[in-house]
Amino acid sequence: MHTTDENWRALMEKLCDIRERISRRPIYIGEVHPLLHDSSILYGLFQDAPETDDNRIVHYTSWENALNIFREGGNPTLRMYNYEQSNDPEEGKIKPKEWKEAESIVNSIDINQEDNDGGSDFDYSGNAYGCSFSSGGRGVEDDLTYWRMYGNDGEGCSLKITSPMARKQASPGADKHEIYRVRYRNGDFSDRREWEKEEDEKVAERLRGLFMVCAQIVRRINAADEKYRPEGQNIAKRLREIAHECYYLVKHKNYVGEQEWRMIKVAPEPKAVRYDTTSGKLVKRYIEGPSLKEILSSGSVITIGPTVPNRGAARSYIEYLARTKHGMRYVTVKNSRQTYRQGS
Repeated sequence: MHTTDENWRALMEKLCDIRERISRRPIYIGEVHPLLHDSSILYGLFQDAPETDDNRIVHYTSWENALNIFREGGNPTLRMYNYEQSNDPEEGKIKPKEWKEAESIVNSIDINQEDNDGGSDFDYSGNAYGCSFSSGGRGVEDDLTYWRMYGNDGEGCSLKITSPMARKQASPGADKHEIYRVRYRNGDFSDRREWEKEEDEKVAERLRGLFMVCAQIVRRINAADEKYRPEGQNIAKRLREIAHECYYLVKHKNYVGEQEWRMIKVAPEPKAVRYDTTSGKLVKRYIEGPSLKEILSSGSVITIGPTVPNRGAARSYIEYLARTKHGMRYVTVKNSRQTYRQGS
């Protein structure tokens, strides 16, 4: 199995090779996009190595949402909600200075976009979507604090997955989804511990390498022929998306207790956005995430919340839907062991 460093070097070698070949024949431009849109870009940047991480990764949801997930015929999916309704007002705005310096390489690319949707002033706020997961040691899938915060006051379900690397099970050609550990920093980074600073600098080092090579590719595209300029603009746009995806993996230290992991996607296609008004209070924007079959595997556990009415029947029903309707015979369904009083 290749290490993250080896995978990252392989990616950079491919990009450097494309850079040299574009100088001779611009037809190789099309090879850049698949590399930059592969979700493993972020995996390589952050070196989470989640396949060996001891943490359990759990998604808590309401009972209604759980039923909706399993009722969808054949391909139940998680939803990735828009982060404009995040509990962190600084969402997407906390940026290590090393990362901002790396991003300046992208902002220096002259792409001459008439609609002015690029450059350092481009605002992705309201256009970032994610799906959040809690983490911790054994028992995190059945934790009173998490039931109160994220499990509809106990009347919900939790989905524990055995591997954050959902892409391992994705079918060829399918959208890839991975889960990344959130970093927690204060607003001005004045109290970063040494290992946190080293971690931020390592990410910045890789961002600089990626952005420098791709900036050179864009400039060679622009120099080759005017007709190729839109290709260069698309590459520059994707690089800005990658930068902002990184920023949405940093939250304020006030939220460190969440131990959050998340899927993240910035600037999805407009046609992919859906709207949800089931709460009766807010109109929520979301995009479809991965199917449960992509993230639930042998060892995964579905836990029925401690205040779900008639939990015995509820458990049997979810078990029936998971195994009979969706073929998930490898998933364990169980009831919460917590003694729980609502409002306690």
